Amino acid sequence: MKVLLCHPNQLVSFDGVKARPMVGPPLGLLLVAAYLREAQPEVSLEAYDARVSAGRWVDGNGDHIFGDTDAQIRDRLQVANPDIIGISNMFSAQVGQAYRMADIARAACPEATVVIGGPHVSVYPLEAIERESIDWAVMGEGEKRFAALVEALSAGMPVEIEGVVGHPDDLALLRSNPRVPISFIAPLDELPLPAYDLIEMDAYFELVRKGFSPRYREWGEKPISMITSRGCPHRCVFCSIQTTMGYKFRAHSVDYVAKHIRHLVDEYGVDFIHFEDDNFTHVPERYDSIIDFLVGLEPGLQWDTPNGVRGDTWTRERVRRARQSGCQFLTVAVESAVQRVLDEIVRKRLDLDAVDDLMRFCNDEGLRLHAFYIIGFPGETLDEMQTTVEYALDRYRRFGVTPFLQPLIPIPGTDVYKQIVKEGLYVGELRTQYNQVRTDDFNPDDVQRIYKEYLRKRLRIFARRTLTSAKDFTYNVKLVATYPQAVVHAIKNARKASG
Repeated sequence: MKVLLCHPNQLVSFDGVKARPMVGPPLGLLLVAAYLREAQPEVSLEAYDARVSAGRWVDGNGDHIFGDTDAQIRDRLQVANPDIIGISNMFSAQVGQAYRMADIARAACPEATVVIGGPHVSVYPLEAIERESIDWAVMGEGEKRFAALVEALSAGMPVEIEGVVGHPDDLALLRSNPRVPISFIAPLDELPLPAYDLIEMDAYFELVRKGFSPRYREWGEKPISMITSRGCPHRCVFCSIQTTMGYKFRAHSVDYVAKHIRHLVDEYGVDFIHFEDDNFTHVPERYDSIIDFLVGLEPGLQWDTPNGVRGDTWTRERVRRARQSGCQFLTVAVESAVQRVLDEIVRKRLDLDAVDDLMRFCNDEGLRLHAFYIIGFPGETLDEMQTTVEYALDRYRRFGVTPFLQPLIPIPGTDVYKQIVKEGLYVGELRTQYNQVRTDDFNPDDVQRIYKEYLRKRLRIFARRTLTSAKDFTYNVKLVATYPQAVVHAIKNARKASG
């Protein structure tokens, strides 16, 4: 049995709004590969990432695509000639490319079994298997479920696996059947390290040098993303992580994390880690132990938390130790500056006073801090949105906390998405790239007006801090030098907003 695990090319244009390609090793795919290889060593296994070529082209719809062309994908699949083609997709905004790869796979390898997985498919498995090109959809965590599917197909046995949904032509299998229960994985340490050897790691590091790093604020030469825990017990209405990882917090042990980091440093020369956990500091003592390891690591490495951390687990000493261990910046997920909105609408369970403490600690200790904010939740008022904007800009001025604020973009599978659909709180056709929320209190134009004013004021503060703060000057010059196109694009947006 030969299995080819694939990551599709990337759509980088939404109706003319350019998005910079962001390419890192496909972590989910490599985790699935590692587990399959350990569970079934007799399986022949390859990985194919259609983004690595860094090709840039425009398809027949006028969309800008990053990576291999359809013809190149077809040729690669035909050369591999696998029995099973597994396609990974991380984001709803990119699911069209995953479906497109499935269509190519069906035409290129008509005898192969085509399987798809990822967060979007976990919410809409029937949407996936209604396509003639897709045989199976794997929901949730894919390691055990995909391995069980490969084992069943290899043995010619019926597929009765929890979270694996079959082709609609076979109605008897169109279900999630717990006869073979494979629930959320715990303990996580039973998973092997990702199968980095299946890909050319240097190819991804070369993409970083070309400006296509997986994150915008990239200082390392050989960066990589890492997830040390899964699941989130918090129930923020805009977050979809529970659709694949569940609500129960599960974490790798500190020893496992240390082994993983040493492997990356020793084998691949990794010098920068993006800790992408949704709850990196959920267990503060565990976090402290990871920091202790990083402080003593030789050679040391740099790190950040671009996916955001909670703002209520920090002390001044933790901030100081983070900086000492190589942290380049933290990102705190604030969402709203109105406690009512956090408590009653977002369901964040976050004390804003604790967030202000974190901001002061980082400012005093010289650790850069970024903050996420969202405006436009159903039930929020225009005045409350304006309060969040003013809070974000005020903390930027006073503490140098770089704000990343955006209108709400509802993600399938989230509670707020379900509410918006159920109550019809949107304009036009609901899509996952735009703010379309409309309530009795506001419409999308109202939110855009506030957002554009925010952009204009943010640019003014950016310019002032760049000219008056040596720390900001050094940081912003490096940012412009590293990502000139991204910075120019942001400035153009702000200038447009100012009229």
